[in-house]
Amino acid sequence: MQPDSSHVAPKKSLTVVLPVYRNEASIAELVTRLEQACAPLDIGLELLFIDDASPDNAYELIHNLKSRHRTIRIIRHDHNRGQQEAIRSGLKNSNSDYVAVMDADLQDPPEVIPRLYREITIRQANAVFAVRSNPYQSTGRMTTSRVFKWLVRQMVNLPRGAGCFVLMDRAMVHAVLGFETKRFYLPGLICKAKLTISTLAVEREQRPQGSSSYTSAMRLKTALSNIKCLLE
Repeated sequence: MQPDSSHVAPKKSLTVVLPVYRNEASIAELVTRLEQACAPLDIGLELLFIDDASPDNAYELIHNLKSRHRTIRIIRHDHNRGQQEAIRSGLKNSNSDYVAVMDADLQDPPEVIPRLYREITIRQANAVFAVRSNPYQSTGRMTTSRVFKWLVRQMVNLPRGAGCFVLMDRAMVHAVLGFETKRFYLPGLICKAKLTISTLAVEREQRPQGSSSYTSAMRLKTALSNIKCLLE
């Protein structure tokens, strides 16, 4: 007797949202490592790049890679909107069962994605943060970051070490986008959604090439905007 194929569960799908700004040097390696890391999951994979009006040749590079990698999709902003708005664009344009968000500079190790996927399914959570277990910033940046994260924890109980390296299910994506705030701050809105959250400790890698384009003034401006988002 032939098995009834109508009862075979459809393959799950995963979109990885990747905001891009001055990340040309890391894109090719990022694509290769993500595809290799996710291959054992037997899951429909999409790499959704959000080019936030990057001034380098990132868009052209991704467009060329797309012809050889069927996993790639790209959205291009006509002007720079910032990392959080790039993330919001990615979430709005995703349709997968699960959506991961990570940096495109290889500081977030692609090999962590399968671990996040196992965690979210085993824990039956709506989101899993990859929390940083090792310091990677300068003393000044760490102090600024710790003060900001402390304030956010008082407001929405953000897990210590949590940032924008996270995996969400479709319910969490809907909940986050449902806030429709003028500003957007993904980690805070995940916590504000009051759904089930888990964490996974990971070591963040050093940036392989280049340095962050964020100045102290930009970081302060972003921190204030993120706090305002949670007050809306």
